[in-house]
Amino acid sequence: MEGGLENIKGFAFSALECGIRYPGRLDYCLMAADHPCSAAGVFTTNQVSAAPVKLCRERIANPVRAILINATNANACTGIQGYHAAEELTGDIAARLGAPAASVLMASTGIIGRQLPFTTMMDAHQKLVESLSRDNGRLIPKAIMTTDTVPKQVCVSFNTSAGTFSMAGTAKGAGMIAPDMATLLCFIISDAPVERRTLAALFRKNIGATLNAITIDGDMSTNDTAIILSPRSDAPLTADGDLNAFEEALHTVLARLSEMLIDDGEGTTKRVRITVKNAKSDADATRIARAIAESLLVKTAFFGNDPNWGRIAAAAGRSGAAVDEQALSISFDDMSLLARGTPVEFDPDGLVKIMAKKTFEVTVDIGLGESGWSILTTDISLDYVRINAEYST
Repeated sequence: MEGGLENIKGFAFSALECGIRYPGRLDYCLMAADHPCSAAGVFTTNQVSAAPVKLCRERIANPVRAILINATNANACTGIQGYHAAEELTGDIAARLGAPAASVLMASTGIIGRQLPFTTMMDAHQKLVESLSRDNGRLIPKAIMTTDTVPKQVCVSFNTSAGTFSMAGTAKGAGMIAPDMATLLCFIISDAPVERRTLAALFRKNIGATLNAITIDGDMSTNDTAIILSPRSDAPLTADGDLNAFEEALHTVLARLSEMLIDDGEGTTKRVRITVKNAKSDADATRIARAIAESLLVKTAFFGNDPNWGRIAAAAGRSGAAVDEQALSISFDDMSLLARGTPVEFDPDGLVKIMAKKTFEVTVDIGLGESGWSILTTDISLDYVRINAEYST
């Protein structure tokens, strides 16, 4: 389905060039529902969390009317002043919408440790509210970007016994991507009514296999925020078939956004899926996959098309999970390199061709159990160092 947020009935949007950090770019936006919505959210587990994250955690169980979002300033490590700024900004938006203060959430992304330009942002609120329209949904993916190079949005439709509904999502993030919910922001809206507790359970479940299963640089942001809104109704979707259709749409949106985030990673050139099979436990499978996916030696080998699979074996072995060298097998796509602890003769040129692709898969068979896990990662290039060396902190 083409387009994005603007396809969803019952929502309006606006985005402005507010000059929060840089002139001449969209950096302040509003997503508003016509009526209060059920909401669910998943947030960073970083113990240093931004003011808007704290605010959202307190309000997410309430009926939600709007989400206020700013880019280029994280409002993190800003103390009580930063928290009060988020409170007052959302309070003013709520008043202009005729909604309770606790029904407006906020998300921020950008540089850490600087106070928001409070007066500048407050002065933009009249125009932000007056310019709300459904068509402006197309502006939101651009307005939330920081070091992203492309806007990211997905929209799907799905059928239920109550009719056809739609779901759309947008996300930003190119660095500080190692969410464990959960710099990453993700917003999803649907015109399908789902009860809040069900919505929260489905959201958390599907984030586990999508946004929680990607890594670019192993750094978890102070601001990671993922929020989903669904209209409240006296007749929410409850039938198993209807909820299955909703969940399938949700998983599709989250999975596509996850791939877009990986593909736009700072200084990256390829997307690699690390799949761990036959580990002793789910926790072990996750530990091994993350250790491989976040290893700088592995990532630089991916970048250089270097068939040094020993780095993968070493990362698995140091993961803290149960690993037996004699049971370990490693393959790239369909090319076996290590079989139960014994190196396999392979075509080096063929392996280089696999690694030169934009996407490929590394499978690590632990051979000790039945648990598995999969994570998307990237290579890492000289450009990653350049981008982050030049990003002012």
